[in-house]
Amino acid sequence: MGEYHQDFEAALAGDELARQTFSWLAPSHRHDFVVWIEAAVAERDRLTRIQAAMDILAGREAVRRN
Repeated sequence: MGEYHQDFEAALAGDELARQTFSWLAPSHRHDFVVWIEAAVAERDRLTRIQAAMDILAGREAVRRN
């Protein structure tokens, strides 16, 4: 998959639909998710972004703009 945070990797491993969707994305789009998550300074913000990414990838939530 690539070099990104273990929490995001673990979240993807625990959600088959999100993992499958993530694997289907173009490499540039996968990179965008990873950069967005890793850009969070605070731990709480990073975890919130991981959860948002999982929801978006699994189609549980509309795309957030923050």
